[in-house]
Amino acid sequence: MLDRTLPPPVQGMSSVFRKPTLQILSNGIPLHVIENAGQEVVRIDFVFGAGQWHQDQKLQALFACSMLREGCRGYSSSAFAERMDFYGAWLELSVAMNRSFVTLYSLKKFFPQTLALVQRMLFEPTYSERQLQLLSLRKKEQLKVYLQKGGAQAVRALRRSVYGTSHPCGMLSDLEDYDQLSPATLRDFYSRHYGSRNCSIYLSGSIDDVVVKHVDDAFGKTEWGSGYAPNERQYVLSPSEERDTVIVNQDAMQSSIRMGKLIMDVKDRDYLPMRVLNTVLGGYFGSRLMKNVREEKGYTYHIASDLTTNTSQVLFTVGSEALADKSDVVMEEVRNEMLRLQNELVQEDELRMVRNYMIGEICRNYEGAFALADAYIFMEHLGLPQSYVEQTIEAIQTTDAAQLQQLAQRYFDPDTLHAVVVRP
Repeated sequence: MLDRTLPPPVQGMSSVFRKPTLQILSNGIPLHVIENAGQEVVRIDFVFGAGQWHQDQKLQALFACSMLREGCRGYSSSAFAERMDFYGAWLELSVAMNRSFVTLYSLKKFFPQTLALVQRMLFEPTYSERQLQLLSLRKKEQLKVYLQKGGAQAVRALRRSVYGTSHPCGMLSDLEDYDQLSPATLRDFYSRHYGSRNCSIYLSGSIDDVVVKHVDDAFGKTEWGSGYAPNERQYVLSPSEERDTVIVNQDAMQSSIRMGKLIMDVKDRDYLPMRVLNTVLGGYFGSRLMKNVREEKGYTYHIASDLTTNTSQVLFTVGSEALADKSDVVMEEVRNEMLRLQNELVQEDELRMVRNYMIGEICRNYEGAFALADAYIFMEHLGLPQSYVEQTIEAIQTTDAAQLQQLAQRYFDPDTLHAVVVRP
């Protein structure tokens, strides 16, 4: 008889994750395939080297991508959307610092039809003046609402302070930038960056030879798009000499706090152990910052630290929305916790909990074919090896308290943090 007073035995886990199979299409496009036969759904991702890093003016990369769905030869914006809806398909367009992504989710039985629509969209977009005006108007209204939030103001100010306004990560769009866009500038960006020479494809879900043939017929037989020359543009960091910024927001009900600095390259051998240290500090609900600032002192509902990889340069940040008169105290507690990690070893019980949490998150985040596709696209995006997930698990399991203390002493100098407070 089952004894329910005893916990079940801990099961071991495999630290080997499925790798995509690689094919090279006739025109040179790499096609990465991750099969999952359990669902009759296909996802295809087109990844272009066409991000903010490559643009000549603000918003050019974003709108060149976003406008793809706003009309192509034979389809108006509304007709294209209606056709996608008819087949039950979903289309996502997004832009990162040095990549643009076109993602289609389709029922397998309608994949030939939906893929043909995406082919028309990618090969022959219209970049209509009217649709650009409508999209710009919507985006401007969204930005107006966003800029009223204290957290948004703090994030933007921190990025400008850390990167400088001449770096893409610090070149933040303002309302007037929307008025500088034109169909001609978007077509120019499209013609330079959207084509088979600057594209990789990820295919995941219910994949068989028929699905692969549809992709090869549509996108792999001949070169498409204009000739592509890699952009060797380089940017120089110009961080602010004044590290502390205070912004007054008359409409704010609480203080928005953002602290951060650049700490290393994502390929640095310290990065994966640093993820463990960041989790101890503020990377999950049981972190030290949450226990101190939220549970013990009650200054905030939420506080967290993070390692952001918009580029290969890792940005360490701490963020919180705190009681209006407690921002200085909260920042002091952040500094105290960083110094504590420098001076005291993390106890084994706490480290075990962090390891279990991080391993659990990896298992949850990389469970299916679509999640694995996201992971491998991220690795390609930053030039990481496909063994990166396994390397992460090994680092979580092997990083000890002494290593964490050394990392804290190396990277957690509170005096080097840029800090922004938006307060009432």
